[in-house]
Amino acid sequence: MSKKSEIIRILKENRNYRHLLLTTTISGLATWGAFIAMLMLLSEITETGVQLGALWALSGIVPLFMSFGLGGIIDRFHTRTVLIVSEWVRAPLHALFILVPFFDGWLAWTLFFIVRFVIGVFNSLNAVARQTIIPEIIKGDDLIVANSLNFTLTSTIRLIGAATGGTVITLIDPNYFWVLASIAFVISAVLVSRLQVKREKVKPKERHFIKELKVGLTIAKNKVFIRYVLLFALTGGLIIGSFNLMLQQMAVITYDMPAIGLSLLYIAEGATSVALGIWIANRKFMFVKIHTYGWIYILMGATWALFGFTQTIHQGMFVIFLFAAVGGFVVPFERMVMQTHVEANARGRIFGLWNTCSLLSINIGALITGMVIDYVGLAYVPLIVAIFEIILGIVFFVQFKGRTTDEAKKFGEVG
Repeated sequence: MSKKSEIIRILKENRNYRHLLLTTTISGLATWGAFIAMLMLLSEITETGVQLGALWALSGIVPLFMSFGLGGIIDRFHTRTVLIVSEWVRAPLHALFILVPFFDGWLAWTLFFIVRFVIGVFNSLNAVARQTIIPEIIKGDDLIVANSLNFTLTSTIRLIGAATGGTVITLIDPNYFWVLASIAFVISAVLVSRLQVKREKVKPKERHFIKELKVGLTIAKNKVFIRYVLLFALTGGLIIGSFNLMLQQMAVITYDMPAIGLSLLYIAEGATSVALGIWIANRKFMFVKIHTYGWIYILMGATWALFGFTQTIHQGMFVIFLFAAVGGFVVPFERMVMQTHVEANARGRIFGLWNTCSLLSINIGALITGMVIDYVGLAYVPLIVAIFEIILGIVFFVQFKGRTTDEAKKFGEVG
């Protein structure tokens, strides 16, 4: 069978995976459309960079502490049930954003904070569950294809959601997004209920919640690859935390464009990620020399640092294209590590721990972004947050230099 047919083969053979991709598409489009509207709403109710970064960071920082235990919840209950509940809860929550513009100052900030805080909890729960469920419905040999295809789909969703969001917000009242998002989550919940997932329940002796949380830390301590993935979640989270705010600020302030300028930047990132994800999935591509991923992380930091010094929308789109072209290799690699280096009944806790590290760093990155904008300058935000990614990439490169993927797997179990 030719490599070009790998994606088609999996979609034809696996009905459950088709349903999962469908519900991921519907839920993801709703989330990204609303996300763009949320960024514009945040800019509308704040006046300074510190307010912008602080409100965005603080409204997302509390859920990350809960996220640390989300993996234990997913390992304890049926993954499909967790997905259904999270979709049903998110539906009415998004509709509450309609009320935010009716208030001023602290009242508007408080309502925005509360709604985004609760949504953040269930977004985290949903995201961890969607990663955990993949190896439950996909056999091991096809995980590279499934992870790459998942990355391609989420990139497509970002592309469509961001393009639709910015364009429609420019032309139409953003309240339509909140209504459509709520309806989409309900539809997604119904589709998830049709998934057929066979999974053994966690045994009673394993159901001590505090001990469950320690499992993830123990695994990270004993497996060097898991440690690196968690560390890259911290350094990469700083970039992600600045990413959305920087795109919005650069489009509006530096490039002097309406919301459609933000969409163009997201399109540059999304279209590149989609094309690269399809290429990786069709070829089940992994770098043979594991230290190559060190170069990938270094280049991710370097291209993001360059973005802050662009002056036009065309320059910005080109640098974002380079950033996405490098970063597309990271997601399949990291997901594969967490899915194959961890036992099935502990994956939820590892993904939950990864999500916690990522969320912590994302919100710190957002807070740093707001402070640097006000006290140093907009152009220097990417440079400052990218330094840590570059340094960790160098460390990774040095430690695994010359090792093949198979050798690194053996070496990486205990480090």
